[in-house]
Amino acid sequence: MPESVLLLLILVALLAAMLVGYGCGLAKRRHLLSTSIVAPLIGMVIIAIIDLDRPARGLIRVSQNSMIRLHDSMKHDAP
Repeated sequence: MPESVLLLLILVALLAAMLVGYGCGLAKRRHLLSTSIVAPLIGMVIIAIIDLDRPARGLIRVSQNSMIRLHDSMKHDAP
């Protein structure tokens, strides 16, 4: 994954956290449940995206057999 995409993910997460804080400020009341749920959810989404970018290691492992078969079939079909 390009570093620019990772930077964009982090910037969006920061913007979301700032908007939640701004909303709590406008309401003059802190919503403890929603603020304590939003932060871990955003973190888990970023971690899942980074983990999916690395298919051979991490928590989510994706088999590369279909890509290997495709590569082999492309070599056999080449003129």
